[in-house]
Amino acid sequence: MGLNSAGPELNYGLREAHMLKRGSMVLGVALTLISGITVKAHQLAGTPGPSPEHKKLAAFVGTWADEAEMKPGPFGPGGKLILRETCEWFTGGFSIVCHTESTGFMGDLRTLSVLSYDPEEKVYRFYELNSMGRSSTAKGIVDGDTWTFDGESKMGDKLVKTRSTIKILSPDSAVLKSEVSMEGGPMTLLMDLKGSRVKQVLSNSNSCVHGASEGWPFEWFECFQNLQSR
Repeated sequence: MGLNSAGPELNYGLREAHMLKRGSMVLGVALTLISGITVKAHQLAGTPGPSPEHKKLAAFVGTWADEAEMKPGPFGPGGKLILRETCEWFTGGFSIVCHTESTGFMGDLRTLSVLSYDPEEKVYRFYELNSMGRSSTAKGIVDGDTWTFDGESKMGDKLVKTRSTIKILSPDSAVLKSEVSMEGGPMTLLMDLKGSRVKQVLSNSNSCVHGASEGWPFEWFECFQNLQSR
């Protein structure tokens, strides 16, 4: 049976769907062109590279091993979480992209997040989506070694406001406190987290160059072990 024999209503619907598809393709091309033109215009105007505010994001770059405790509250009874997070600069040096793997009382969870700086509003912007189909956004500021991000979202018909405060204790350690407010109520503690930057292991055995002595295999092995333990 051909499509044309299905009746005028179906044919009209197919034509409309085809037009919508073409329209969406045209819209996608137009948005891509506009984005490219905007970027090119900024380049021609001599837009500088990453600002000092962008460069402050370096505090989060690297691989982090985190331990967290979710408090009992509106999202459940709470429990322990173990997180492994890797953050790296996105091309251009204006944003960082983080991939996080979490295990614990919530099961396995994967999260993708992006952190950047908005020079127009003079705030940091945080975007996140996870493997459970949830997404969130927040705006942040930094004051010395303390970063504060505020966001809001809907859970059903309820307004949820969140506040995450990150304190950088040292170049390789940080703590985070997350608070939540339901329907305009007071902020209550939701989660405590402690994070440590994972030191990169130097494993280039070529640096353990052996000499001419008869005992060089043992010397090389000892050198290699020392590299691994750093």
